[in-house]
Amino acid sequence: MPKKSKKPKEEEPEPEPEPEEQVEEEDEDEDEEEDKDENGTSKEEREQNARRRKRAVARRKGYRSLATKGGYSMTVASTDASRDVAQNILTIKETIRACKWAPALPESGIAYENFDEFTERLKLSQQEPLASGPAAVFRASGEVFLRKVVNEAIQRTFDAGKTRVSLNTLVSVLRPLQPVLTHSFMAPTGLVRHAQTTMVGAEGNQAPALGVLESDDAQITKERKLILPKQIEFAKAVAKAVAESKKSKGEPGDRKKIKKNKNSNLAAA
Repeated sequence: MPKKSKKPKEEEPEPEPEPEEQVEEEDEDEDEEEDKDENGTSKEEREQNARRRKRAVARRKGYRSLATKGGYSMTVASTDASRDVAQNILTIKETIRACKWAPALPESGIAYENFDEFTERLKLSQQEPLASGPAAVFRASGEVFLRKVVNEAIQRTFDAGKTRVSLNTLVSVLRPLQPVLTHSFMAPTGLVRHAQTTMVGAEGNQAPALGVLESDDAQITKERKLILPKQIEFAKAVAKAVAESKKSKGEPGDRKKIKKNKNSNLAAA
């Protein structure tokens, strides 16, 4: 019998290679899913949150250390913690900077509703010297006042069930002291006018940071015509007087040389 011829096997088509890019993308997606926790927070976000918590803890520890050195105690009760000043928290430089503060841009707008307050602040800032000895006297009484205000503001904040002292709480503490304070403590007129003329918000939906009343337009025009020119003129006069005073006294290096020469002449005589 003739042998049956075997049929040649049909070659099976080779499978198409899988795209490598797709595999890499899938691997990256799996890595990203593994990096995220149950709340959907990525590894970078967790590290950033950890650094933020670490800084906050260090800041709180620093504040508590300063409070302990200053006389505040967690174990010893005090009837008036504002006067238990074991150590000053404010430095002499901070006290001098606070005493000599004055508006630095008189030409940008009026600083205060009362022009006399601007002149007094500018004179104290530019023309009146304040050495470290008198500044220590200011610090002794000023820090007691500051502590008393802060203690009362924090107590009212806790009583209201809040965790941060707000501006309204601080104003409520200072309001009874308004009749005896020389300078204004609430938002000065210059700050209010700046907020009324500063636009905030997204483009196309901008608005003034603080609303403007109908009577404010006339008041702003009056202030710019009557108060602002006098304020600028007075600031220039004070700056000129300070420059002439420094010129007459000479530079600090020149004064040291003059004093050194004077001492050497006295020693030779």
